[in-house]
Order: sequence, then structure tokens, then C-alpha cells
Amino acid sequence: MNKLLLTAYGFSTDKIKRAALGLLNIEHSSKVCIISTSRPEEKEKHPQMQQIRNDLLEFRLDQVDFLDVEFESAKKLYGYDLIFLNGGYPFYLLHFLKKSGATIF
Repeated sequence: MNKLLLTAYGFSTDKIKRAALGLLNIEHSSKVCIISTSRPEEKEKHPQMQQIRNDLLEFRLDQVDFLDVEFESAKKLYGYDLIFLNGGYPFYLLHFLKKSGATIF
């Protein structure tokens, strides 16, 4: 079953962190992907992207990667247990998600 957690503030509160941990099965190795396409000028170098990556690593996940669906294959997403969509420019992200075939819209 797929699970979805929507938050406007990332992992900024303990309640949000607990909700995210509740969605993950951390009894096995967990791989997380942060889609960085929504911040075209900054990508994973942006401090907010690095904070999200650090927050996820604090959950003791095995792997946290970045993926830019503008330039990389969306097929890579199949290998992840969690996909994190960060804020930014939603229409830019949606355009490249559609173009990549990652969505059914």
C-alpha cells in the first residue's frame, strides 16, 4: 500500500517527524529519494534541501539520494521506499514529472 504525508513545513516539528517515521518500515533497509526538480536554480545545494536530507538521515535510513526528473530517468524512483517532493515551483515540477512519465496525469 502506498502512503502519503503532506506537510508545508518539512520535518520542522516532532509531530511531523513521528508521522513520517510511522509511515516508514525501518526494520529493513530503507532508501529515500528527494526530487529536487522543483528548485531549478538551486537543486540539492540549497540549504533547505540539505536540511531535509540531514533530517531524513537522522531517521537512520540507509540511503538518501537526490533525483532531478528534468535530467534523470524517473524509472530510478522504483527503487525507493520513500519519495520526498520538496517545495519550490510546483508547475515546473509537474511539467517535468509529466514529461518523464512519472505521473499518470
